[in-house]
Amino acid sequence: MSAPPVYNHVPLTALRNIRVLDVQPALESSTELRCELRQVSLDDDPFPKYSALSYTWEGQVPNCPAFCARGNLYVTKNCFAAIVKLRKPQETITLWIDSICIDQTSVAEKNVQVALMGEIYKGADQVVVWLGEWDGDVRKAVEIIKDIGSVRQGIGMASGEELLVQQQMPTQHPSDDVLRPLYHKPYFSRMWTVQEVALAKGYNVIIYNGPDPLDQLPWRDLILATDALLICHYDWVDLSRTVKLHKRLVTMIILERYPLMREVYERKPGDLMKTAMVWPIMVDSREKVATDVKDKVFALYGVFQELKIANTLPAPDYSKSVEDIYRELTIACIESDKNLYVLLDAPSDYRHLRPDLASWVPDWSDPGWRGKGNGDCRIAEVRGRFCAAGPAEPTWEFSAEGCKLLLRGKIVDEVILCGEPFCGLANIESILAQLKRSEDSSSSNSVFDSYKHELYEAYTILKSWVEICSWYDNYSTTGETPKQALRRILLHDYWINDDELSAFNAWFAIMSSPNPDVEVFRAHYGVQVGLRSIEDAVAEQVIRQFPPETIAVAAFEMRPGGSFHTRVLTYSNRKGFFVTEAGRMGTAAARVETNQNGRAKAVNLVQAGDKIAVVAGLAMPIILRPVVEGGGTTDSTQEDGKLVYRLVTHAHVHGIMHGEAWEDESTVLEEIILV
Repeated sequence: MSAPPVYNHVPLTALRNIRVLDVQPALESSTELRCELRQVSLDDDPFPKYSALSYTWEGQVPNCPAFCARGNLYVTKNCFAAIVKLRKPQETITLWIDSICIDQTSVAEKNVQVALMGEIYKGADQVVVWLGEWDGDVRKAVEIIKDIGSVRQGIGMASGEELLVQQQMPTQHPSDDVLRPLYHKPYFSRMWTVQEVALAKGYNVIIYNGPDPLDQLPWRDLILATDALLICHYDWVDLSRTVKLHKRLVTMIILERYPLMREVYERKPGDLMKTAMVWPIMVDSREKVATDVKDKVFALYGVFQELKIANTLPAPDYSKSVEDIYRELTIACIESDKNLYVLLDAPSDYRHLRPDLASWVPDWSDPGWRGKGNGDCRIAEVRGRFCAAGPAEPTWEFSAEGCKLLLRGKIVDEVILCGEPFCGLANIESILAQLKRSEDSSSSNSVFDSYKHELYEAYTILKSWVEICSWYDNYSTTGETPKQALRRILLHDYWINDDELSAFNAWFAIMSSPNPDVEVFRAHYGVQVGLRSIEDAVAEQVIRQFPPETIAVAAFEMRPGGSFHTRVLTYSNRKGFFVTEAGRMGTAAARVETNQNGRAKAVNLVQAGDKIAVVAGLAMPIILRPVVEGGGTTDSTQEDGKLVYRLVTHAHVHGIMHGEAWEDESTVLEEIILV
């Protein structure tokens, strides 16, 4: 007997029509899956009744047959399993499932239907989250979340408090994280699931756990529970990223849907969440993944509609290029939020892989630096600590075709020399603790071998930065000594106490000495074995008996000075050092790439000849590269007599971080054109 033909979707008869899937009942899970697609309208009164399924394709191919009217409708294994578990023994259920209810072969239909998805999920009776089959570890994680959620509600305090106490210490290894099995389910990493959950009517979301009866676990309880957990377990980075986006969106949507809640929330000062903004939503969702990178924008279209933001963003159109889609989103972000914060997220490790993308537009397909967690020191400051452009309000204008961004600012300096960047380990304290704690020598050696190259490279490069600083007799820009200026640059101008200042002085004395390796040896090993006054020649002889990386590790543990060396690795990690024509020093982000040996390598984004600008509305200076006609090196492209630039990155330039260059009357405001 031949197999039934492949099902072909019947074209929709109206722009606001959608398809819903009627799943026939079955007494046994092994019974053939039979269903039928029918059209309904979002304008029907009463509104059509259906449940929306939120799940992930997980890279699966549609190869599981479901008999649908005239033929077989092929779905992914994950989707098939969800439908089979959701169908009832004696009554038909109605579902909306994107991969089935939208004709995936029709670009024109996808454009229309994706624009309606916000309404579809908002109008569903309930949104069913399918995480796939649950194993014992996932069930344990959910039970913990329920217990902690009970604490929030004043129920089961004894068991809940005991749980919180148990989780007070941060985990040292991913295997210690009891919630990891749940939050590392593929569902939580997918882009489409963001709006599917956030837009649910009344947040009526249920998480279904496989063969058991439907588990009524409202998403709001999951959010509250994980929020409580984060208070005591601050370094569960993966968990915090998962919760952060949903929490922000849920808060924004509550304030939009319920005006009374907004009145209450408006009394809470200094919180970005009380005003719906495009930029924080995009930043929080950058690490989410999508099979089609265009969906990094289209998957949030319904959220923007619900929040009444990004109103100038065109409706989804899959025929457009990725570059045009990302540019249109960035324009809508600036015009909706009324600020230029999004420009500071344009640089990233993979930005150079999209050369046709406008330099001021982030590549939303890559996670960016914020996606690596708050520990990435390349993340720009958007408010509070710096004010390079003083109190100037942001001003902008887009060219007629939307490809150029026109800003107001000042070109204040030029880069003339770049030092080598490094990509040492930001979490070095944790790594060193692992080395000390490990009883398994093979395991310890493995950890050390993985990181020793980066440690040595960072140590060597920091020595070269200190050497560049020694070229200065004084730091005339601020009236400080070069040593003082370097300390502020390396720590991104963060304040330090007297003990930390003492550690810096000791560190600088060692790193600026004629033979830093010997001084590191004395400061660490010499103290341990009582040889603090060992002669240079003897110390050099001893040092040569060990791999050079040994000194790099000792630099973290030397007393005094080691604590400052660790802080430098935290605040200056993945950055390059540079000197300007006016004698300023600064640091700027470097991109990190992996070489053929699998080792991380930092590559400067900044190069000699780049301009330094302060721009109205941006707290940090930015690095600009003049666009050169014909790929030459002399004549820069001009438009109506004005230079045209590409945005490179933001930077920390000591001496202009607090409005000094903006207030300098010797420079005048000009129009800066970015392409």
